[in-house]
Amino acid sequence: MFDYRPDAEYDIVFSSGVLHFIRQTERKELFDSLKAHTADSGINALNVFVKKPFIEPAPDQTKEEEKGQPWHSGELFGYYHDWLFHTCSEEIFDCNSGGIPHKHCMDTLIAQKNAFIFSE
Repeated sequence: MFDYRPDAEYDIVFSSGVLHFIRQTERKELFDSLKAHTADSGINALNVFVKKPFIEPAPDQTKEEEKGQPWHSGELFGYYHDWLFHTCSEEIFDCNSGGIPHKHCMDTLIAQKNAFIFSE
């Protein structure tokens, strides 16, 4: 994931539950690349775990997940400010992974490239 950059054009880019490993300093370059390799009217469907000070880390969090790079509310949406949003949401939800009840916060975005048609 750290070294991957698309080398073709795609109609759909989908990522769920892995972008929290991308360092904040590398995010803009990654999203610029994903957006550039999305076909006109293509869709990017993404979600990221968001750090909230009132939500404790998951009790079954692995060492790799502990190394995750925290995302902040709305950060993902900012990378797509120039696309049409079909879904833009933040949700806190219950989870029982590992058999221990806990909560997560997630931002979800489904956005479309060049979805605007302007006429004079």
